[in-house]
Amino acid sequence: MLYRTFGKTGWRIGQIGLGCWQFGGALTLDGQPDGWAGVTDAESIATIQKAVDLDVNFFDTADQYGWGHSEELLGRALKETHARSRVYIASKVGFWHDAEGRRTLNESRDYILAACDASLRRLQTDYLDLYQCHLGRTERWPEFLAAFDRLQYQGKIRYFGVSTNDFDMVLRFDSDQKLTAVQGNYNLLNRAAETDILPYCRARGIAFIARGPLARGLLTGKYHLHSRLDPDDNRNRWFAPEHRDALARDLQVVERLRPVAGKIGCNLAQLAIKFALSHVAVAVVIPGAKNRAQLEENVATLLLPPFTADEQAAIRQALAAP
Repeated sequence: MLYRTFGKTGWRIGQIGLGCWQFGGALTLDGQPDGWAGVTDAESIATIQKAVDLDVNFFDTADQYGWGHSEELLGRALKETHARSRVYIASKVGFWHDAEGRRTLNESRDYILAACDASLRRLQTDYLDLYQCHLGRTERWPEFLAAFDRLQYQGKIRYFGVSTNDFDMVLRFDSDQKLTAVQGNYNLLNRAAETDILPYCRARGIAFIARGPLARGLLTGKYHLHSRLDPDDNRNRWFAPEHRDALARDLQVVERLRPVAGKIGCNLAQLAIKFALSHVAVAVVIPGAKNRAQLEENVATLLLPPFTADEQAAIRQALAAP
């Protein structure tokens, strides 16, 4: 494992962490699939424990993932391996659901305090290393800051962050210069963070957590316009009529990147992860993995040397071509 310093914390974090959304399994939210099919609890626990064996030391989850199920599995797996003291756990708060399975936004200070206690119970730990606002946009950000301040005072969280692609939210959560981390989308198909969020984090010593480096698997090259996914898979929204043009454009980019990966000597997933890691402001990349084989393939990215100037040029050309 190769390590980077996690912003102003001084932590040494493995460059590749593990995103844990998929361990929550399938769920329905607002009448639509909002989880992941094709995962089992046994393989999820084995994957987490394999990650520990591979020196992965950053795990990112949320109470929304399987409505706590991802946290439960992560807590169980880490307890069985006695690894808690060697890893960093990040979780999130803000989304929940009502009795009819409709998304709710829970933004009050008291709710956040109670939600943290619930996450700690599921994770079988008495503190979170990083607690993040899960709402990409909220006007009640002062209540999150007040709750985070209280939780830090109580010793229940070490640091706080925000999970958003909205630069204005980054500025608000950093209004007292205590923001530790920003988690945002950053990949070969979505480079918007390069405009403002990444430079801001770099200048202020804020750790940037690159989520979605594989664009939910689109950058693995496994999918096409006529792919068929399990009905419970959240990615079925790709194929909705209103999204098909965007999907077609993204797939064209993926196909232009395929020969670039071949010349480098890696697969598309590894090319995508390496790209996200190549930005100087990125502290850690958190690809998900449904099983140990995917995890091992992701971690093997670290065996690749840095991109050469010619390789960087080839990537830029593939991204810029019409």
